[in-house]
Amino acid sequence: MALQQTALSETLPLSIVIPSYRGGGRLLRLVESLLSCEGRPLDLVVVVDEPEEGVVEELSRLCAEGRCRLIVRRSRSGKVSALNEALPLVGGDVVLFLDDDVAVEDPLFLKKVAKEMEGCDIADIKKVVVGRGLLAGLVYMEYVAYNFASKLMAKLAGRTIAVNGAAFAIRREALRALGGFRRRLSEDFDLALRAFLLGLRFKYIDSTYVLNYAPSSWGKWMKQRKRWAVALASWLKENWRALLSAARRMTHVLIPGLIASLPSLVTTGLALALYNQAYAKAAYAILVPVASLLREALPFAALFTVTLHVAYAVTTLVLALVVALLGLLHVAIARYVRMRSRAHLLPIYLLFYQPLWLTVILAGLVRVLLLGNEKVDDWVV
Repeated sequence: MALQQTALSETLPLSIVIPSYRGGGRLLRLVESLLSCEGRPLDLVVVVDEPEEGVVEELSRLCAEGRCRLIVRRSRSGKVSALNEALPLVGGDVVLFLDDDVAVEDPLFLKKVAKEMEGCDIADIKKVVVGRGLLAGLVYMEYVAYNFASKLMAKLAGRTIAVNGAAFAIRREALRALGGFRRRLSEDFDLALRAFLLGLRFKYIDSTYVLNYAPSSWGKWMKQRKRWAVALASWLKENWRALLSAARRMTHVLIPGLIASLPSLVTTGLALALYNQAYAKAAYAILVPVASLLREALPFAALFTVTLHVAYAVTTLVLALVVALLGLLHVAIARYVRMRSRAHLLPIYLLFYQPLWLTVILAGLVRVLLLGNEKVDDWVV
């Protein structure tokens, strides 16, 4: 392990921690953009595991200018380990945590975060997905809902059970009271839930934002979501009692937030409930051959055919209306969080993307809750 440390400006009572695996161009651009923001952080600590060639040299150059601290770890020790190793090195009243693949384009980003943290203990920061193509558009829509859920918890409850670890801030004394990060697959959700149980004040920061990059392919999306699903299932398994307690206290917040974030719970449940026509199909299959033998049975078979068609038409109409309502809800949510709705993608989002994501989540729940397997390939906690 190599540690480089330099004197930093004390303009803002804000420290920044960025854990990274391998580093890369996005990490370098992030550090440069943070250092060019108005108002310098008290500390900026970057922890890099198994850095790519050239990354250490570039970060060392920035540190040599007296503007950041760099910890280089030659083996992959994991994100939680990186976060906890950085914490003793920071001295700001507020600690800002950023993933190495986010981007900051607002020159007032640090000043706004420091200002917003007045009067709260922990805050989630608005995230906007960028990227080209269908997948990026669908992930963008998903993050519209995630931002809404976070804003809703801040406005109506002032507390939260989850934050998106790609960009959030917390007061250092609050982090100390929580005992830092625990070794969990979803260390961000784990920290937020413990903050909820401790009664810490929560805010959603939307006066500024970070950019998140969508996965560049469906294969990478699936790999990411499998990890998320296992992490979510593990979090639910460990904390179900606390989550039930939170649900009782914040039902008015959690239910709309859950529906907005995972509308496939509604559409899939409705489809399974409405399209249970097994008995009708069996009766129709019996009536048709009977009608061919008994002329008197023909009217009954014909009437049953009409009834079956009407039943399918009604159930299809109900499902279509629900999908339309969810689409309108998404448009309203997008306006509420001041983001674009991408309304032209709503049919694909609601009828393909969301059911696919729900299936991955359910598979993760089965894997963890029934099979007891919480291992994630190519990931170190």
